[in-house]
Amino acid sequence: MSNICSIICGAPCGVFRKELVEGFVIAADRGLDHCLKSGITPDLAAGDFDSAAAELPDGIECVKVSPIKDDTDAALAANIAIERGYKELRFLCALGGRIDHTMANIQLLYSLKIRGIKAALFGDSSEIFLLENESVKLAKYDGYLSVFSYGEFAEISAFGVKYPVEKRVFTNDFPLGVSNEITAPFAEITVHSGTAIIIKEYN
Repeated sequence: MSNICSIICGAPCGVFRKELVEGFVIAADRGLDHCLKSGITPDLAAGDFDSAAAELPDGIECVKVSPIKDDTDAALAANIAIERGYKELRFLCALGGRIDHTMANIQLLYSLKIRGIKAALFGDSSEIFLLENESVKLAKYDGYLSVFSYGEFAEISAFGVKYPVEKRVFTNDFPLGVSNEITAPFAEITVHSGTAIIIKEYN
């Protein structure tokens, strides 16, 4: 069984990144519309379904909840995935649209991080994930790479980029890491302490 669950959310999706869909697929409310328009039949649909326009196809498992709830539809889908044993979650159509939902999805990333779940948010031309006391290598791409402290501070090193830093303290009151670029075949980002939010923007 694949350890990946792809959760299709409801943010505007001008370019559906179908190549990222892998493993078990959950449509979170309006994400059902994105799935069906892209020719993807989800394994499960979840949410309060206050915004999905499409009818659920026959034979698909559905978890429907009251719209009066604390969890977002994306968080509901994430909890279902974790209960079923998935350790890596990909949230597509999760960026853009309403700012409050984008912020909620970023906070969801952190709640998953502290539970030991690997997760990332994907939009039309962007990607967001978190690092905490760990390193990542990123292949060069055409676009911007931004790194911010997700918390009071984070000690960060970044090499293979236009503006390298070594064990520099980033704080949450100054956007030091905005609009960097990868200049080497690979960039290496290390978060020595604290938590950092990594934003990849593609041209």
